[in-house]
Parts: sequence; structure tokens; C-alpha cells
Amino acid sequence: MATKQELLALAANTENLIARTASPDDFQLEQRDRIIAAAHAAGITDEEINAAR
Repeated sequence: MATKQELLALAANTENLIARTASPDDFQLEQRDRIIAAAHAAGITDEEINAAR
């Protein structure tokens, strides 16, 4: 199980990767959505993810 800090880093890195990808495919977007949902379930807010980016 990932710690909250690890999940925050994963979510922030995933958001950065998607932002740098010219045309992310559906699989990448689905994975991002799953990671962000897991972060939210762990109590991590969008603001915290954006600050970590």
C-alpha cells in the first residue's frame, strides 16, 4: 500500500506527464483518472496535487 506522500507524488507526476503529452490516449487518461480518484479517496485534494506539481 502506498503512503499518502507516495500517492501525492504519483498523482502530481501523472498530471505533469499528461500535461506534457500532445495527444494523450484514452488509456493514459483512464489511468490518470484512477490515480486521481485514489488520491482523493486518501484525502488528497486537487489543490495539494497542483501544489506538488
